Amino acid sequence: MSEHDLLDMAHQASQAVEVNLAQVLTITFAMVVAIYYFLHQAGLRMKLFAFVLYALGMLVYLGSMLAESMLRQGAIKALDAMPHKSAATEYYLSISHSWVQIVTSIALNAAYWILWIGITFLMFFWKKPSER
Repeated sequence: MSEHDLLDMAHQASQAVEVNLAQVLTITFAMVVAIYYFLHQAGLRMKLFAFVLYALGMLVYLGSMLAESMLRQGAIKALDAMPHKSAATEYYLSISHSWVQIVTSIALNAAYWILWIGITFLMFFWKKPSER
């Protein structure tokens, strides 16, 4: 593959992860609304059913995000191995190997798990203020 193809692959993989995270946020906020208006009154079986569906959807997005992340990592390794790199590639690699990428990866992972734990708490332990 050419340098341009590898840069394009890495960039598209990054964008796919961002889109998947946006979808996860959308689904999570929809669950928050559903819990607030409907599911807080539901029985345990209905809550479990809704949570299992939510968890399956989240697992699909997690798998997709992991696959795209691995594709990006492969493209970055291939770009690193190239003997002659353009300035654009050098800049992309420098940001990919910096603290910015590490913090971004940690934040993305933390956000994913905080959303999942938050929905678990809201679904099974939270009580609407009027019901306390």
